[in-house]
Formats: sequence, C-alpha cells, structure tokens
Amino acid sequence: METGSRAGSGSGSDRLSDLPDCLLHCVLSSLRSRQVVQTCLLSRRWRHLWRLVPCLDVDQRDFLVVDPKPEFPGRLGTSDVFAKAQNERLNRVMKRQRSFEDFADSVLPLNGVWPLDAYRLHVAEQSLRKASNRWIRRGLARRPAELGVSYGCGTHHTDPLFSLGFVSGGVGAGAMPLTSCLRKLHLSGLTLSEAFAEELRSECPVLEDMKLVNCHREYTFGGRIASRSLKRLHIEKGNQGYDGCSSFTQFDPRDVPALVSLNLVNVCPPDNEDELQSLAVASIVDPDEDVGPYRFLKSLRNARVLELRSFTTTGLLEDEPQEFRNFHNLRTLILGECDIGDGCQVLRYVLENVPNLERLVLHDCKVVYFLPIL
Repeated sequence: METGSRAGSGSGSDRLSDLPDCLLHCVLSSLRSRQVVQTCLLSRRWRHLWRLVPCLDVDQRDFLVVDPKPEFPGRLGTSDVFAKAQNERLNRVMKRQRSFEDFADSVLPLNGVWPLDAYRLHVAEQSLRKASNRWIRRGLARRPAELGVSYGCGTHHTDPLFSLGFVSGGVGAGAMPLTSCLRKLHLSGLTLSEAFAEELRSECPVLEDMKLVNCHREYTFGGRIASRSLKRLHIEKGNQGYDGCSSFTQFDPRDVPALVSLNLVNVCPPDNEDELQSLAVASIVDPDEDVGPYRFLKSLRNARVLELRSFTTTGLLEDEPQEFRNFHNLRTLILGECDIGDGCQVLRYVLENVPNLERLVLHDCKVVYFLPIL
C-alpha cells in the first residue's frame, strides 16, 4: 500500500491513458467533436483515438466568438477607418467559417466506413446550407442509431430542406436504406420535404424516438406521421416557430400503435378521438385552439401520467365533464396555468370522476368566482 507522501507527490503516471481504447472512446463520446479532436495533442497514445470515436457532435457554435460590429463614429474623415474595421471583422468571420468547414470535412471524411452510434450536427449560419447537406449525407452513410440536426438562424424562408430520401437514395436496388438503423431522430429549425412522412414510414423501420422543434413542411399538405415502431414523439413550436409545425400533429392513432410518450408544445393537437392504445405519458402545452384540444383528450384515456398546460375551462370540459370517468389508468394529473373554472369546477369534476387518481398537481392555475348581484 502506498504511503501518504508517495500518493500525494504523484509519480507522473498517466492512468487515464492506460485504459483500453473501448473505454476511452466511451469517455470521448460525451464530448463535442472539436474537444475530442483536441485530445490528439495530449500524447502519442491519444494521437489517433479521436478517429474511431462512435459519436460525432459537430457544432459550429464551438467556432463562434463574440465579435461586435464596429460603430460608425459619425465624424467627418472617419469613414475610411470605419470601412477598414468592417472589412477586418468580415475577414475574421469568413476565416472562422472556413475553419469550421475544414473541421467538419475532416471529421466526416467522404470515405468514412466505421459505423456511428450517434451523429449530431448544429449549423448556425445560412451560408452553409449546401455544406450542411453534404455533412448530413456523410453522417448518414455511417448508419448512425441516433441523428440530430439543428439549424440555428434565419426564418423559415431560408431554412435548409431536409429529406431522408436524398441521403438514402442511390444505395442500389434491394439495398437497405441508410436510415435502417436509425432509432432516434431529433430535428430543429428545418424545412422537411413533402415526402418526409412517407420516407419516415418506409425507410426508418426501427425508429423509436422523434423530436421536431420549429420544423415545418415544404408544403402545408402531405402525408400523416406513421410509424409502427415509434414510441416517443415530441413536436414543438417555439416563440419564433412556424405554422407548419402544426401540420405534423395530424396523425391517426392507428398509425402509431407503439406510441408510449407524447409531447405537444404550442401546436394544435390532432382533431381525433381514437385512443392511443399504448400511451403511458402525455403532455399538451399551450395548445393553439380550444375545441381541438378537448376532442384530442379522448385519445389520451389510457395515459397514466397527463400534463395539461394553458387550457381553458372549455378546453378541459366542453359539454362532457363525465368524460373523465374513462381515464381508468390515470394516476397523475398535472394542470399548469389552466383556467379551472367558476368555483374550481374542473377540480370537482376530476376528483369525482377519475377513479384511480393518486396525485394531482396544480401550478399557477386560475380560479374564477362570480359574485351574486344584490
């Protein structure tokens, strides 16, 4: 056993480097790709470890720095100085962008062959739209189990078009699509192609988790979301989201028979009353409409945990308060920022009609009391 003095002084040994490659790759998979590549400078042992890390997280934000625009001084004779400062800043921006492009191309070589567990890409500038398609194709060519693509700028008029088909096409007749291993798909700030729903159904046979944030369709019409393997679905329209987000919520419960978890944020729920048979957890936050959410509540009758946020009394009850009697599996109900009616009528109907409720949570809910006229 080492003495205290010897343990404290340190022998200079590198115990981390003594770990086998498989464990080091596991550690590096928790870092963004730029940090992973920088480990090649640690020692000769680390020089090529980054090349076989099974998770790639390519993020342009790692290359961005705060570089404020120069302010025009407003004095005569200073326009040349201002123009020079502007050009110097533009050159710095372009240099950082080229550095990111070179980096992304190097960690995603055209002939990369080893499979990926996860591939995540975040692009912050619209000038890289064409390059983004190239990086998505190269990433999916490695058949990842998880794909995350986010685009963090601009409006929906400039968002890049995303299609599962443009990366899966050309693999040869009878060959498995490049998305055949995909289990998790998270997309943000993208325009999804008209054929996205059909591609989802036919080219993602094992997809289990899908999250769409501020995405919209190339056209407002198109097929409904359908996946027999999908278990978790999250659709969200943020404060700067687009109306096209709501078009993705129009699905038939029969088309997603394995769905266990559903989260809809700031979108209009489906106008459908058919039950989601496998559903266990559901959350509807800030629905766009009043009547639509109530109709869809009937689809959630099998949920064990249900969160409803920013619902009106009409949205919760309409004309059928006894409908709560059909929530036989419901154990936890969370109401946030909801209007629970005159004299807490919503609570009364819930407590009287939900047979197996164990936990009721109220957060910033509104109660209205009508005083009698004397």
